[in-house]
Amino acid sequence: MFFRRRLLLILVHILAIGLAAPRASADKYYDWNRYVLQGLPDQSEWAAYFRENARIRLGREQRLPNGVSWRLFTELRSGISIPRLTWMPDRQRLQTANRLLDMVHGGEMVAEALEREQIDSGNIYAAKRGWPPLVTKHALEQGDVGLTYVGSRLMSLMWASQIATQGNHPDALLRGITFDLDDGSVHHVRPCPDSHWRYGFKTDYRPGNFQFEYGALLRLCDTTSYRNFIALVKEIDDARPVRHLTPSASDKAQGCTEYPDLPLVREEQEYVLYLTFSGLAVQVSGSECPARRRPDNPIIVPYRRLEPFMLPGPWRDELLGLR
Repeated sequence: MFFRRRLLLILVHILAIGLAAPRASADKYYDWNRYVLQGLPDQSEWAAYFRENARIRLGREQRLPNGVSWRLFTELRSGISIPRLTWMPDRQRLQTANRLLDMVHGGEMVAEALEREQIDSGNIYAAKRGWPPLVTKHALEQGDVGLTYVGSRLMSLMWASQIATQGNHPDALLRGITFDLDDGSVHHVRPCPDSHWRYGFKTDYRPGNFQFEYGALLRLCDTTSYRNFIALVKEIDDARPVRHLTPSASDKAQGCTEYPDLPLVREEQEYVLYLTFSGLAVQVSGSECPARRRPDNPIIVPYRRLEPFMLPGPWRDELLGLR
């Protein structure tokens, strides 16, 4: 079967994800790494899986502030929607962008199929014991998706899904992905070498060092720069008119819950980053927040405010050149 890989191949994937030096390259799997033990195929197979299996419904064409146009491709069986570009000035980069989007779409379809296998297995087990089955249209219930930025070189995408379950607290998959269209690479928040966490394994978090790096833009791998970055995000968050929910709020789906003794923006917290035209989106992805964009989340850090933290290079040049 497509998903059932040999044990040796699975072990190789685990070693590549868990033991490789974080600075070596952009990670292949991001939150998809949770599916390695279930037989997640190599990333190089994802685009082919999309092309061979996708049945697509096209969304309406939309336009970004700089004139780049796009539309959602919704795959009917999995229910997964991922954007595709329909126009940008550089045709070669448009083709690169859509090739990369085919890849991540295929990865999400594989993830949904693997989750569906788990549901089917669970329903067989439940039937033997007279328990009710889990009936769901899609194994991953996508709640948010957006193409947030396309520039001359960079493209950013965010999306969020919940894993279908009969429980009250389903696992959420929140992704922020940035693509470099010059070299075809895929980037996201990644832990620094000494950080005590691994992105995508939410149960592995321990109190300690949440320092991270983000593509060719940020490397917050020392206490001072990381602490100053978090302080900037908190300052911007505190100055906004939109407020987070109080613990007594009745509808927790409307925003993030902030507790009096635990600020939402803090050093020991997980963040998803992606680009927008107005600044860097810093989305809190802890359990206090819904796994989708809300009026109070993400927090947008203007690029000029972010400049002291930026690494020199083409990413910095493009983002500081925005008008």
